[in-house]
Amino acid sequence: MDYKTSAASAAGADDSARRRFLKLASTAAAASVLPVGVGAAAPATPGYDVVVVGGGFAGVTAARELAHRGARVLLLEARNRLGGRTFHANFGERKVELGGTWIHYTQPHVWAEVMRYGMEIAETPGVAHPDRVLWMSGGKVLEIPVMENWALLEDALKRFHAEAGEVFERPFMAGLSAAGRKLDHLSIADRMAAIEMSPAQRDLMNAMMATNCHGPIASGAYTEMLRWWSLVDGDAARLLYSCARYKLKDGTSTLIERMAEDGGFDVRLSTAVAELSQDAAGVSLVTEADERISARFAVVAVPVNTAGQIEFSPPLRPGKTAMAKEHHAGKGHKLYLKVKGRLETLIFFAPETELFTMVFTDQPGEDGGVLVAFGPPVDGRVDLNDPKAVEPFVRRFLPHLAVEQVLGYDWGLDPYSRGTWCTLRPGQFGKHLEDLRAREGRVFFAGADIATGWRGFIDGAIESGLQVGQAVAAELRGRA
Repeated sequence: MDYKTSAASAAGADDSARRRFLKLASTAAAASVLPVGVGAAAPATPGYDVVVVGGGFAGVTAARELAHRGARVLLLEARNRLGGRTFHANFGERKVELGGTWIHYTQPHVWAEVMRYGMEIAETPGVAHPDRVLWMSGGKVLEIPVMENWALLEDALKRFHAEAGEVFERPFMAGLSAAGRKLDHLSIADRMAAIEMSPAQRDLMNAMMATNCHGPIASGAYTEMLRWWSLVDGDAARLLYSCARYKLKDGTSTLIERMAEDGGFDVRLSTAVAELSQDAAGVSLVTEADERISARFAVVAVPVNTAGQIEFSPPLRPGKTAMAKEHHAGKGHKLYLKVKGRLETLIFFAPETELFTMVFTDQPGEDGGVLVAFGPPVDGRVDLNDPKAVEPFVRRFLPHLAVEQVLGYDWGLDPYSRGTWCTLRPGQFGKHLEDLRAREGRVFFAGADIATGWRGFIDGAIESGLQVGQAVAAELRGRA
């Protein structure tokens, strides 16, 4: 893809931010190329049963499932790599994940893929076994023993999610129950305001919730957090572990490459779709390079924030077009910080008014190490690429540390994501999700953003790809 042209059109991006984004995008993409044979250009001839638009985990899963059932499949990816919102880059002597990273055995679809392909698992020490937990409240850094801290957080989490059982009787529900619809207008902030907590406990809870929704807590729907809670059976430790404990030892790219190799379908990289039309005979796609591709069916597996970049004929359902304009709440940042000084295995929190809401050790060391930091959008107030701009925050918790290097990726500037993981805003669950998941004639839709379970996670992407792959395969059998 032409990052320079596409990123320059991203709304609100200043020139310096664009230049940094372009440099990182090209560097990271070079580290994430496909193995020989997977990314070879497919022949420019008609005759495909299915064209899949989008090469993230959802698109690759759907393509693999269909190819395994004998379908002739072509996958089109706008970027010059597979993986979507997951990919890695070099950071010093290590590879780090700049997008989706963590998996867990509470996430059945991705865990099954890990078992299928024999992938090795690694742990994130700051989440798995923290020796210290600190948090900021009222401008002061607080610390109590680790287990006392978890008890404080668990108490707030259980009271916050008290209605989860009524709203989600079972995880992986496809829609929102009647009880959920009554609550869907509430934001996380609305629910927080209704819970009695001490100021210190409230700031700790604010940090956790702002990290989960990856934005201000007023922007994320309360029902989204109830769904997360139901997926971990109301267990506070399991919630944290499910989000940030286990990861693939050799990176997420190794899993998606194995899946693509296993599928054996045709792939075209750097091929963005501009138009998609359909009639009774099939679907027709036009790329940004004005190439025309036809097939019997299409699977569109792109983030909901980007669906408006493709012109559909006939037009999409109102929920799809509304989400393309409204966007979901996931707009924050994720950074890796290389620090100098003794780095313990720890985790610290701060409310959403601060630069970061959750920071934890990725690599401890006596003379230095690496931290992972999450925070809400900064809207240009701080240069997140400048180590000295982020160092004051870190030193409020750990005064002896110096930040030497910073690495992040601006998913908001990336024209093929326009945001991070999907957290729906108040009202979007009930209003739009049914439309977002619905097929439209010969066009099916997949993606982490519209999953029923771990929405926004790698697991949700695979779940959605599996479901859509089955649905399209059934259509092909019925029309054979």
